[in-house]
Amino acid sequence: MAEIFLSYSRVDRPTAQIIAEALETEGFSVWWDKILRAGQTYDEVTETMLRESHVVVVLWSQTSVKSTWVRAEATQGQRNCVLVPAMIEDAERPIMFELTQTADLIGWNGDRSDERWTTFVEDLKLALEKPKPSASTASTASDPAPKATPVAPPPVQQPAAPVAQAPAPFVEPKPSMAPVAPAPSAPPSKKSSSALPLIIGALAVVGIGGWFGLQAMQGGEDTDPEPPTIAKAPVCEKCPEMVSLTGGAFLMGSPDSEANRTGNEGPQREVTVPAFSISKTEVTWEQWQMCVDAEGCGAAQGRGEGSYPVTGVSWNDASAYAAWLGQMSGQNYRLPSEAEWEFAARAGTNTAYWWGATYPGTGVVSGTARDTSGLPENAFGVAGMLGNVREWVADCYVNNYADAPSDGSTVTSGDCNRPVVRGGSFKTGAAEHRAASRARFRKSTKDGGLGFRVVAN
Repeated sequence: MAEIFLSYSRVDRPTAQIIAEALETEGFSVWWDKILRAGQTYDEVTETMLRESHVVVVLWSQTSVKSTWVRAEATQGQRNCVLVPAMIEDAERPIMFELTQTADLIGWNGDRSDERWTTFVEDLKLALEKPKPSASTASTASDPAPKATPVAPPPVQQPAAPVAQAPAPFVEPKPSMAPVAPAPSAPPSKKSSSALPLIIGALAVVGIGGWFGLQAMQGGEDTDPEPPTIAKAPVCEKCPEMVSLTGGAFLMGSPDSEANRTGNEGPQREVTVPAFSISKTEVTWEQWQMCVDAEGCGAAQGRGEGSYPVTGVSWNDASAYAAWLGQMSGQNYRLPSEAEWEFAARAGTNTAYWWGATYPGTGVVSGTARDTSGLPENAFGVAGMLGNVREWVADCYVNNYADAPSDGSTVTSGDCNRPVVRGGSFKTGAAEHRAASRARFRKSTKDGGLGFRVVAN
């Protein structure tokens, strides 16, 4: 019997054939319905092959996510085999499979040297080493909701939408709570997970500082920014370390003469951002896990550990982490606006990259993501900007800056189902690593080369 059962929509047959043939070239035995022999029918053969295969590979596309057959095969695979899904188009997966780690094969054209393909092959080899669920285990999973699917944690309440008014006064926390800036010499002791809800409830009483407010324009194209300072000690041992930036005016976007420029990076214009703090590195796996343990976040779908950047998190996941961190600490954490992100990435420069005008350079990471503790810092002391992994920002996507705010605030109109993604990653090249480069992904996208960092006011 075949090792791998390939599930797909008939509309995607050309892509399925490329993948099936590539898998066979890699040495796997693959069954898919194109190899039905004369006289056989789908129903009489498919169920047997599906049950007896060790791994089910389901190809998610805009068509297959709506297919009753593909959903049924994926469900059966999840119960009786080892399920390895792969995205071949940007699409909303059925909710019952949202927490299943999914390979990214969007746009893959058969190049077996592509890192996404080699990673997918390695995942399949590992899947084939796993034992199939026993018959007794499978028999208990006959309800409509498969037991193998983890239950998503309750959603964290998102911060209220900003109101265009003067910032609210800062509320001094009660001395007994001291949530915002504990003395470095006396770090807070770890609390048990059962006590965490009480702590969060108490901190909620203290309140979160007002919104970051309205900003005013300043002049000066090449003004030297004031030196950044490392923010006060984090509120917990594994919270993000923050770098405080004084803000100021800068040229956002790219000039017409810049190599690899695209139209959505203009018109280039002066923007002024107020003071803010940004996490020194991308949010890491250990920082994310703290939120997972507190039931404020769900499991990430990327691969990594420790101080490597967390990946495979959607825009909603990243926003939930920022909200949870704010509730836990009493500070106003959120995703950065596009303007804040580019201001921090440029670090006072007007070149294509913070390290200069040429690629590759100091900040480039290729091959695989790197530990955030070893990433180079720009002049603002922010590490990993423009490289390592791409990063979610708060803004809705608009394809130019014609009507964009000049005060550094978040864009809240446009294509809000596809927020903006900034920076390059270990998967991308010269064009994406530029400080002005912009992209948009669906909010639900969970990519192995996509993470985020947070800001606070």
